[in-house]
Amino acid sequence: MITIKEVKTRRDRLEFVQFPNRLYAEVPQYVPGMVSDDMANINPKKNPAFEYCEMRFFLAEEDGKTVGRIGAIISHKANQMWGENQIRITRFDFIEDYEVFTALIKVVEDWGKERGLTEAIGPIGFCDMDKEGMLVEGFDRPSMFITYYNHPYYVEFMERYGYEKEVDWTEHIITLECPQAEKMDRISQRILQRGGYRVLEFKNKKQLKPWIPKIFEMLNNEYKDLYGMVPLTPAQTDYYVGQFLTLLNLRYISLVADKEDNLVALGILAPSLAEPMRKCKGKLFPIGWYHTLKAIARPKILDMYFVAVKTSLRKSGLNAVVMNEIYKNAKEDGILYAETGPELELNHNVQTMWEYFEAEMNVRRRRCWKKALEK
Repeated sequence: MITIKEVKTRRDRLEFVQFPNRLYAEVPQYVPGMVSDDMANINPKKNPAFEYCEMRFFLAEEDGKTVGRIGAIISHKANQMWGENQIRITRFDFIEDYEVFTALIKVVEDWGKERGLTEAIGPIGFCDMDKEGMLVEGFDRPSMFITYYNHPYYVEFMERYGYEKEVDWTEHIITLECPQAEKMDRISQRILQRGGYRVLEFKNKKQLKPWIPKIFEMLNNEYKDLYGMVPLTPAQTDYYVGQFLTLLNLRYISLVADKEDNLVALGILAPSLAEPMRKCKGKLFPIGWYHTLKAIARPKILDMYFVAVKTSLRKSGLNAVVMNEIYKNAKEDGILYAETGPELELNHNVQTMWEYFEAEMNVRRRRCWKKALEK
């Protein structure tokens, strides 16, 4: 018999976080999340998103064994911003058993209906910094540290239960083969000179810190029209800086400022943590830190976190400046390639940024599903 248990205690949260590691233990494409961060993200005492979100987490058990998990988010800020009445499905994993799947998704839908909501969407998180999207293509490709992995049967079950596509994100591999490298460099130098812009250089993270509020202000402004986007609060900014700052390598951060020190373009890539997370199974102690710091200091693969250009300057070519600076450092360091995080399939502004490079497009596709909640 399948029973649904609401996550209440720290032990429950740990089981909730670690269940996917057992589910995908034999799947080489799977990348564990960082347990400490995943625990903090679902803890209302630590994650500032709980200031405007209601959230509940559930485990499915059968014969005393965990067989699935699901999270539910009511983002009051998102519903108000987008004029929606939705509950968000998040952190959804389960064994290949349709009965387990239905028991989990039903408890979320029922809670949504109790709260007067009319649609369920997901997988999607608190904000754009959270993982989002169910993998629907590219199951044979290694996953990223910053995305979910899931089995193909997830898709079949979602469709069978009546969920339909809401939006898709695609992911691409950008190689360091750049036939137009000289052209990109010429264009970059001309844009910097004519516009009076400058590329910021940082010798240490202490020098970067004063720019962090400007980075998040720009991300809030330039990402505001993207699907499901919710601007980060100052408390959330501090929270995510605490999680991500140690994972960055300054050589792969490109910030461009104008004469008044206004941030006009940015590119933030980070060393891939897929391999160290596999080795330590998401646990930094006792040896996880060693593998993680080694990957940060001497990476071979980069994960693309953010790329943005100020809206009024999107046709100015500043994207070439951002890519040129990171490309030169990555080439010098022997980086093999960079992987983009999920990009909305119709976001042509960002996809045109890869035109200078040899790229393998659409290596993975992930989906946010939607279903009306029947009364």
